[in-house]
Amino acid sequence: MRVDVSFKNMEKSEYLEDIINKDVEKIKKRVKMFKNEDPIHLSLHLEKNPHKERYSVSANLYLPRKVLKAEERYESAVLAINKTFLALIKQLDKYKALLERHLRKKSKT
Repeated sequence: MRVDVSFKNMEKSEYLEDIINKDVEKIKKRVKMFKNEDPIHLSLHLEKNPHKERYSVSANLYLPRKVLKAEERYESAVLAINKTFLALIKQLDKYKALLERHLRKKSKT
């Protein structure tokens, strides 16, 4: 899985990278079912509002035949990152359940 992280109006730090890496590992565990049939790509963009203490995090997860998107804004960068990944994981779990139901119906016929 390819992961691209970009920062705007803020500095890259080891602390933020550690938080991002922990959340990326959660995503990697959930996308194992796709078996490398197509490359999976996660694009993450972190931005700090230049006028006030507010952070925006947007994530796009490119799966085979599907793109999942999540975006959150909070006063804390860590909270914005965590909430964005939680939203992305929730969407991914729903998509996986939909695929599994489809595969079960297909195998019954």
